[in-house]
Amino acid sequence: MRLRHLLILDFEATCDDSGSIPRNEMEIIELPTLLYDIEQDQVKAVFHEYVRPIFHPTLTQFCTELTGIEQSTVDAADPFPSVWERYQAFLQEHGVMQEPGSVAYLTCGEWDLKTMLPMQLRLSGTQVGLDPSTGTLAAPYNRWINVKKSYQRMYGLKNATGMAGMLRNAHMKLEGRHHSGIDDCKNILRIVQKMRKDGWKPWNDLPR
Repeated sequence: MRLRHLLILDFEATCDDSGSIPRNEMEIIELPTLLYDIEQDQVKAVFHEYVRPIFHPTLTQFCTELTGIEQSTVDAADPFPSVWERYQAFLQEHGVMQEPGSVAYLTCGEWDLKTMLPMQLRLSGTQVGLDPSTGTLAAPYNRWINVKKSYQRMYGLKNATGMAGMLRNAHMKLEGRHHSGIDDCKNILRIVQKMRKDGWKPWNDLPR
């Protein structure tokens, strides 16, 4: 099936620089996604919600300084299962679940879907999004493009670089706040649009 849309995703999660939050207890606190129409070069829909963490409900100072997410914001948010249910409805509404082969996620790195989402689903006891026979991610969450690798190949760079590095390389300024999930998604979109103008074909970078 022809690839028509990219789901540009960038989670933010609970974190600390002192080890007070074990890596296997990090929880998603911001869930943004841009549904980008490749041919029309435009965002067709946006999902953006904050999430209230359960295991470590009080954000660390490090986390707030990094992401800009305030304690009051997550306190007013729903826990992950409720947000995840609305996210499923968003994907259904825009035809993603009906034709998963026509979409692919696009992330800046592997962490969001390789590590964070499976861990969050396990922590929440949520089965939606998992293959019941294997316990691994099900479609559409199991197919994504790592834009860092795509950018590296596209422009012949020696090493893959993060979002800020890609923007610098493209002579583009960071817009909004780095490590705000929704702002990062919008900046990643700008990188994708530049790559498309330069001839990038995202379907060539789908996992085989």
